[in-house]
Amino acid sequence: MPGSLVLLQEINVTSGATANITFSDTSFDVYVLQFNDVVADTDDKDLYFRFTASGTADSSANYDYAVKELRGDFAFQNRSGTNGTYLPVNISGQGTGTGEACNGTIYAFNFNNASEYSFCTMEITMFDFATRLFGWQGGGVLTVAQATDGFEFFWESSVNFSSGTFKLYGLKK
Repeated sequence: MPGSLVLLQEINVTSGATANITFSDTSFDVYVLQFNDVVADTDDKDLYFRFTASGTADSSANYDYAVKELRGDFAFQNRSGTNGTYLPVNISGQGTGTGEACNGTIYAFNFNNASEYSFCTMEITMFDFATRLFGWQGGGVLTVAQATDGFEFFWESSVNFSSGTFKLYGLKK
């Protein structure tokens, strides 16, 4: 894939309740979002995201997801949900301890097509508040036919970000 990714936007977050990353270049069929060292400023909190339309997060109850949770301390699990107001990045609780962070790659499809559902695949790794290793492999969908143009990340209970780097790429055809 070297040379096939075009960097569209990069943000570094050190505070605030949300991290928004959007694009205006609609010439790509697939977008790739990579995030690294994402940490909350409060212990034992979960990270979520929504798709944005015209730069505004879609908070309708139309998100569905299914993931395989890979764990270092326990048997693998299937997790899923329907008709949610967001897609989860983790549900094990990130925090403020040394080494606690979330990293991942999200591949986004149909974002430019107003006649189709926008959906994504997720590959996520994290250490939680008890420094347990987790990984997620799966996907999510917004079951609304609309064009979308990015992502809004946020923590449960209006917690703020302590750190995080988000890079959004367009994947060349």
